[in-house]
Amino acid sequence: MRKKDFYKRNKSLIIISIIFIIFVIVGSCLNKMDSSNLDNISNQIGKISSYYDGNINKKDFIFTNIKEYIRYLGLIGLGTLFFFTYPVAIIVFIVKAMSIGYTINTSIILLGFSSFKMCIIVFLKNIVIVPMSIILIELSIGYIKSVYKQLKKKRQDSIVALGKEFVLNLVIIMCASIILQTVLNIISISIIQFLAR
Repeated sequence: MRKKDFYKRNKSLIIISIIFIIFVIVGSCLNKMDSSNLDNISNQIGKISSYYDGNINKKDFIFTNIKEYIRYLGLIGLGTLFFFTYPVAIIVFIVKAMSIGYTINTSIILLGFSSFKMCIIVFLKNIVIVPMSIILIELSIGYIKSVYKQLKKKRQDSIVALGKEFVLNLVIIMCASIILQTVLNIISISIIQFLAR
């Protein structure tokens, strides 16, 4: 039974990961359809690149990223807590994937070979957060299924217990991923700034 659950969970994670990759690809095609916003994106890319060239207050940058991670994981977590808000979590997840694809492809279009550093920055900024959000979506699917089963049985106590367990898992995943991603950001900023000297 445990083996069956393990394979089911792995299958779910693979499917969610493939969906994420598909929307990264979709996002990378958006600027080909609409190039009117490229100047604005170019300015944003310039700002991000300057962060890693030493023209940045590290504390401000790190706290800005932490707020972004809390907002992203928080919206997914709270969105998946209830049936009627579940679409919000899925939209947030999809938008994240598309924004990564859009940023990478825009960098390549605007910077050419110089975009390599920008692509690494985007990769490092999301290396922990994205896998953790995929795990969170997978957990939420299991949670929703369990709640639905308990609703059919009309067991309110079990639903409350499942909700508490899911919130606890959400908090653990959020805290662990934000701490890991922040540590990685600090290390990557230091390395890239050192190499840029």
